[in-house]
Amino acid sequence: MLARIRGNPRPLVAIAIAIGLLLVFFVIVAPLFNTSGAPAAELSGGVPASGVVGHQLEIDLGLDNTGFSVISPICIVVSVQATMHPDYAIFQGLDRETFVGDKVCGGSLNGQDSISVRMFVTPLVAGRTSISLTPAKGSAAVGPAFSGSLTVAAA
Repeated sequence: MLARIRGNPRPLVAIAIAIGLLLVFFVIVAPLFNTSGAPAAELSGGVPASGVVGHQLEIDLGLDNTGFSVISPICIVVSVQATMHPDYAIFQGLDRETFVGDKVCGGSLNGQDSISVRMFVTPLVAGRTSISLTPAKGSAAVGPAFSGSLTVAAA
C-alpha cells in the first residue's frame, strides 16, 4: 500500500488540502456566525448644554452593540423630567421613529456593530433639566444609562 501511495500521491494531497480547508473554515469563518451570548450595548454622545422652551433640541448618539448577539428590536428607553418631551429619533440617518411611551425602537443591531442615532426632544419649562437614555432590547435594558443635563431658557 505504501508503494502505491508513493507511486500516486494525488489522493493523499487532495485529502490534506480538504483537511486544511476545513481547518481554515472553522478557525476563520465559523466564529463569524457566533450570535450567542447575552445582549450588551452602550450609548455615547453629548447632550447640548442649553436650550430654549418650545424649540426642539438634537442629541447626537452612537449606539454600539458590544456583545456578539443580535439585538432585535434595538430600542432606547428615555427617562426625562416632566419639563421635557421626547419627540422622535432617526436611526442611521434613515429610519425615523416616534416614541411610544418612554422608548423608541429602530430595527436590529448585529453583534459588534455601531450605528448613529439622532434624538430630538423639546423642552417645555425653563430651568435646569436632565435626561437619561438606556439601550434596550425591547423593554429590557442591555447596557448602562447615558445621562446629561441642560439649562433651558424661556422663549
